[in-house]
Amino acid sequence: MKKTICTLLILLLVMGACVGAFACKASIQTDKAYQRYVYDARTDSFVKMGTSIVFTDDFKGFEYSFGGDAITIYGTVEHTDTPESYIITCNEEAISVVSKRYRETLIAGGADQTQIDFYDAVAANLTPKTQYYVYDGKLFTADAIELFREAEDGSDAFEGLYRMSSSEDLVRLRGGYAYTKDEDGEYTYKNGRYTVSRGILTLITLDENGKDKYQDGVLMRKRYLMAKVTVPSDGELVETSLEEQLQTSAFVSKITADISAYSGKTIAVLCDEFLSKDME
Repeated sequence: MKKTICTLLILLLVMGACVGAFACKASIQTDKAYQRYVYDARTDSFVKMGTSIVFTDDFKGFEYSFGGDAITIYGTVEHTDTPESYIITCNEEAISVVSKRYRETLIAGGADQTQIDFYDAVAANLTPKTQYYVYDGKLFTADAIELFREAEDGSDAFEGLYRMSSSEDLVRLRGGYAYTKDEDGEYTYKNGRYTVSRGILTLITLDENGKDKYQDGVLMRKRYLMAKVTVPSDGELVETSLEEQLQTSAFVSKITADISAYSGKTIAVLCDEFLSKDME
């Protein structure tokens, strides 16, 4: 239910608005449509969601369209250097219009009262802001970060110790494999393997025998955008997902709780969705 609600509601928030794999940062352009892509396990690919953002007027404004361009909202843009990001802000009227539309969508789709109550609680506490981090010509929000590096020496490097946002489990990526702790607390248990191509990491789950794991005949794997976020010295990051309106994301929560360790550091992250003007 949570995933379904997030998929429907994330647009409200948006209104508020290995080494070589990490390429140099590319510029975001104005008057170009940045389409939202989300990883789809059924097709094992990033699929276009039919929503997009266009920055206008030398990054002073934005246009956000969704529903086959059925609705377009507008607002202002603020650029930050640390982290490299664009914070977009829309007006309260836009939130009201889209909130009503998506409540009607939930009801038409057969949502039960619990789902509707959850929606109402979230919608009542939305802020008209969201923060898009920038990396290699792509945009992503904190709620898209599924794994992020622990604050260690060289935490901007690809290989290292990652925390999983969904469970807060730790996994070490090294030499093409993902390791978790053994009985002695050492990262020797090999439970995954990964490959990297053009800034996208593919992580494949391994079974207890070290073989590729299948479920119902389907290879268990997931793809991630490889990116980086530089943490500001004050640790202030704009809340970005609907879930975070009620509960802070693991990424933001960890940084806020341990700002002395993360302050000023560039952290490698893996994202399961992003916005891009180009996608092959």
